[in-house]
Amino acid sequence: MRSHAVSLLCAALCLVAAAGGAFAHDLKATRQVGALMHIQPDDSPQAGAATVAWFGLVRRGGTPVRLAECDCRLAIYTGSRAAGQALLTPALREGQVEGEIGNRNRLLADVTFPKVGAYTLVLSGQPKSGARFQPFRFQWTVRATD
Repeated sequence: MRSHAVSLLCAALCLVAAAGGAFAHDLKATRQVGALMHIQPDDSPQAGAATVAWFGLVRRGGTPVRLAECDCRLAIYTGSRAAGQALLTPALREGQVEGEIGNRNRLLADVTFPKVGAYTLVLSGQPKSGARFQPFRFQWTVRATD
């Protein structure tokens, strides 16, 4: 079990290193999957303005989790808890993030936070047929500002 945690930590650190000099990334991990989340710019979205949230997903050992093998979903809730009905469920796509090093295999979502305040982002995923990882659910709280 300890070697699993060490492998996942190493993979997660590779994601952070690949993200360049960004300082506001937030990392979450299970025993099998690690996720790095970032919202442009600098994890400080402005209310009412379109922005991009991106996620780097890797399996233990550093292999990326691709949309072709994952039924991944993003749900955004108002407030600092994932309770009730999701406010937004933006579509995820694979793509590159301008200005990021190691920008392959990112999951991107276009998001507009409607007003100033806290929001909870929940990224969940189930393996598609043939994929080898356990289902996951990661949660982050962000604050939209003026």
